[in-house]
Amino acid sequence: MKKIVLAILFVSLMLASCSSDDSGESNGVSTGNYWPMAVNNTWVFDDNGTSSELKITGTDVFNGTTYYKLYDASDSTFGVENWVTKKGATYFQKVADATINQDGIVISMEGYEVPMFKDDLQPNATWSGTVSPKVTYNVNGQTASLTAKVKYTGTMLEKAPTVTLNGETYTDVLKIKLKIEVTIANQLTVADQEYWFAKDVGPIREYQSTNGETSERTIIDYILN
Repeated sequence: MKKIVLAILFVSLMLASCSSDDSGESNGVSTGNYWPMAVNNTWVFDDNGTSSELKITGTDVFNGTTYYKLYDASDSTFGVENWVTKKGATYFQKVADATINQDGIVISMEGYEVPMFKDDLQPNATWSGTVSPKVTYNVNGQTASLTAKVKYTGTMLEKAPTVTLNGETYTDVLKIKLKIEVTIANQLTVADQEYWFAKDVGPIREYQSTNGETSERTIIDYILN
């Protein structure tokens, strides 16, 4: 799901990577399964009139924890691998190390992990943290590095009893806002993102606004294993 962090890092000037999290927060105790994670689980979205698929394609283990690898049809520009996992009540996204060659500029970034949301929070509760980016790039044979800062602030907007999207009604829906602020070379990029997750179904709506550009997609079908 690119709209969590990945796309923000690319549009910020170059890239940012997140290698540590100083939030110091507990993962909490889960109140339910708001993102079922199993290989071949698939969610199909209406993305501005076209069909867009999000699918779990496999698993990998990092530091003893199983992560579920995602394929997102709307996020294929850079081909960077990413995974999700759940620890307690907290759902995390992890992005792999990557090297991108864009217009002759080779940019390398370390992988990162951020908490997407926490299912045990009450409306208006928040979580936040800062990740320390490590970015290097090569232009015409010359290598340089950038200092960057990625700050995230999440808010539990609502716990809705029911939500109807594209003619289907979903029960027990978490509505989450995630604000990402990326500072690279004194340039600030801010992204406001909103996600809806239905209990025992998973993601059903995504919305993002970055630098005046918006995108949205809503669920039309899903397959769970």
